[in-house]
Amino acid sequence: MDKRKKLLLLGGTNCADEIKEYAKNNNVCLTATGIYPDTILKRISEEAYDVDAADPDLLTKLVEEANIDGIFTGCNEYIVPKAIQAATACDLPRYCNVDQWDICMNKEKFKQLCIENDVPVARKYAIEELKEEDFPVVVKPADSCGSQGFNICNTIDEVKAAIERAVKFSRTNSVLIEQYMPYDAAIIHYTAIDGNIYFCGMSDKKSSSLQGKNSSVMSLQVFPSDFTNTYIEKLDKKVVKMFKSIGIQNGPIWIEAFNNNGDIYFNEMGYRFGGSMTFHPVKYFYGIDQLELLLDYSLGNKKEPVVPVLKNTNKQYCILPLHVSSGIIDKIIGEDYLVNAEYMYKYIPIHSVGDKIKADATVNQVFCYLHILFDDAENLHSIIKDVLDNLKVYDRDNNNLLFCLANKGGSL
Repeated sequence: MDKRKKLLLLGGTNCADEIKEYAKNNNVCLTATGIYPDTILKRISEEAYDVDAADPDLLTKLVEEANIDGIFTGCNEYIVPKAIQAATACDLPRYCNVDQWDICMNKEKFKQLCIENDVPVARKYAIEELKEEDFPVVVKPADSCGSQGFNICNTIDEVKAAIERAVKFSRTNSVLIEQYMPYDAAIIHYTAIDGNIYFCGMSDKKSSSLQGKNSSVMSLQVFPSDFTNTYIEKLDKKVVKMFKSIGIQNGPIWIEAFNNNGDIYFNEMGYRFGGSMTFHPVKYFYGIDQLELLLDYSLGNKKEPVVPVLKNTNKQYCILPLHVSSGIIDKIIGEDYLVNAEYMYKYIPIHSVGDKIKADATVNQVFCYLHILFDDAENLHSIIKDVLDNLKVYDRDNNNLLFCLANKGGSL
C-alpha cells in the first residue's frame, strides 16, 4: 500500500520543476486537478482529475474521495480562498485562515490595518469629497491584481467612468479612490515561521505603461534597494507588530509600497510569494526557501526552523520581465542559451509555442521572467543586450513579438 502523503496541486505552474523535485526528495505523491485536460501540473503529477478548483464544494469532495493530505495553490490568489475552505472542511493543514487572507488580499481592509498600526498609506477619498486640488487620483478595484481595472483620473467624470470599469474586476464589487502617488515602488519581503516574522529583503521596482495605457506593469525589479536600511529603521518593527496582530504564523509575505526617496507608503500586500517567483531572491540573499516552507505547511510537515540570515552580498539581483505584443507564438529561439548563461540565476517561461497573446496591457503579456545576477548598471545593460540579441519570439509571419520595457520605459 502506498503510504506516501498526497499533495493536491491547484497552482504553481511557474515553479513546477521545483515542486517535482520537492516531491521526489520528500516522498510525496503529486495530484493535480483543473478544468483543462492538459496542464503542466497534471503532467508532473501521478494522479490527475478534471474537477474545477474554483468550486469549493467539488474540491472538498475530491479531497475526501482521493484521500488528499494537503493542498498547494502556489501564488494563485483566486484559488487560495477556495482551497482554505476545502482544507478547513476536511481538517487539512493551511498556513492561513479565511479572515487573514481577506485582510491581506483586500486593498481597503489592508489599508485600514496599516492605519491602525501607524504605517503610512496613500490618502483615500469618497467620490463626493473630491476637490479640484485632489486630482489626479487613482481608481482601482479593492480586490484585484495584475493592473486590471486600474485608472488614473483627472476629473470627476473620469472617476465615474473609471469606477464602472474597475468594479468589473472586483470580486466584491468594491472600488478604491486614492491619492495618486507618482513614485517608483519598493517591494518588501517577510517570511513568517512559527509566529516569528522575519524581514527578508527589499527591492526597487520600476514600472512602465503598455500600449500607452494609463495603467502600468513591472519593467524591472532590483535587489537590494538603496533604501533598505532606512525602511528597517523607520517601519520594520511596526510592520512585524502589525502582522502579529492578525495572528500570522507561517508563510511568505510581500508588500508593494510607494517610495518617495525613503518615505514609504504601503499600497498592497500578498500573503504568498509573487507571480515573478520572488522566493528565488529571498533564498539567494537570506537562505530561506519560501516555496519549500509553503509545501511543508501544506502537508503539515514539521522541520527544524531555519532563521533567515543575510548571506550573499557580492552581487546585485534583478527580476526582468520580457513582454510580447499581440499575436500567436509560432517559434521561440534562444531559450537554451539563456538557461545556461552565466548571469542567469533562474529563467522562468510563462508562454510557449501556440499561445495567443492579447495586448491587454496587463501581466498577461509577460513572456518570461529573467532572474539575473549582475555587478553594476553597465553590466546589466550589457546583459540585457545579450538577452535580446539571442532570445526571439516569432509569430506566423516571422515578426519578433518580444520587447523589453526596461529599455523602452527608461528604467535602466
